Amino acid sequence: MRITPVLLLAIALTSCNGVGGNFGGNPPPGGPGLPTPPVPIRTETVVAGANFPVSLVFAPDGRLFYTELQTGSVRIVMNPSSQGPQLLATPFVTVPVATTGEQGLLGLALDPNFAANRFVYIYHTHPSPLRNRIVRFTEANNVGSGETVIVDNLPVNSNHNGGRIAFGPDGLLYVTIGDAGSPANSQSQASRAGKLLRYNSNGTVPAGNPVAGNPLFALGLRNPFGLTFHRTAGTPYVSDNGPNCDDEINRIVANGNYGWRPSYPCGDNDPMFRAPVTRFNPPIAPTGLVFYAGTVFPEWQNHLFLASFNDGVLRRFVINEAQGGAVLEQQTIINGSFGAILDVTVGPDGNLYIAAETSVVRIARGP
Repeated sequence: MRITPVLLLAIALTSCNGVGGNFGGNPPPGGPGLPTPPVPIRTETVVAGANFPVSLVFAPDGRLFYTELQTGSVRIVMNPSSQGPQLLATPFVTVPVATTGEQGLLGLALDPNFAANRFVYIYHTHPSPLRNRIVRFTEANNVGSGETVIVDNLPVNSNHNGGRIAFGPDGLLYVTIGDAGSPANSQSQASRAGKLLRYNSNGTVPAGNPVAGNPLFALGLRNPFGLTFHRTAGTPYVSDNGPNCDDEINRIVANGNYGWRPSYPCGDNDPMFRAPVTRFNPPIAPTGLVFYAGTVFPEWQNHLFLASFNDGVLRRFVINEAQGGAVLEQQTIINGSFGAILDVTVGPDGNLYIAAETSVVRIARGP
């Protein structure tokens, strides 16, 4: 029997038996004020027949860049916010990728100064010799050239590679890395696995990191597959995949330890480690997440949106950043109608965009 890449990824992210429609999560603890009133939405297909898109990033000029997990290609969509989006036939770039389990072309980020320097960063599993790495290309006329290795020899395994990259409000490059199949890695400062790392844009270690000369920013993660920053506070938030329990959203603080380790107990409440914002049981395989900012959905300003692989759900959370990321409210926005969801972002038009198994979809205000 041929096992598809979609099934492989679902198994690897959660260590569960197959992909299901069941999902769970801690109920929101409630908070002051009334719940957000229902908001009508409509969904519009931007790219049909997509080849397992993983990461979505908008350029300042409105173009949409996205990665294909197993082809190694970065694709560009022209005019994605219009009624006539165009997927360019020629990829921006295609890199060699290993394709076992969760390996492949995983992360994508544009330089904060992209309008001037045209730098595009990708995270991919290079097949020979096998390792994860971050490389940079320069964009011109929708094509990338001048490959430059930024960070090389990152931990690799068939699963638990992490692979999200993003520039924070501080202008530094943040990288999620899974435990590479060994929980002990997550607690070791000598290993880059199981961490949120922080680099300068050229791959050197910034002076302000928690450990001098070490890219480690936070530790104790298992397989972090989503990364975003609070719109006003700038705090990193990461989604992390548990074993057969405790998928999480984590609010990241410098040198914070988020508890993944050998013999991890489900429902861990050890005060030595930082508790998550929320946990999901049974696992949902959380992927991309983003804080909303835009004018299309003013009711959702600074709300956190989380995509998930196992159930294909897009969830909205009201987060109280001043209370350590306390969840005041949550709601299901998309409920499995597009299959597994790998990423979510906000376009310059103020609409939400999701990367599903075989499509890129715009979530606009309805009807």
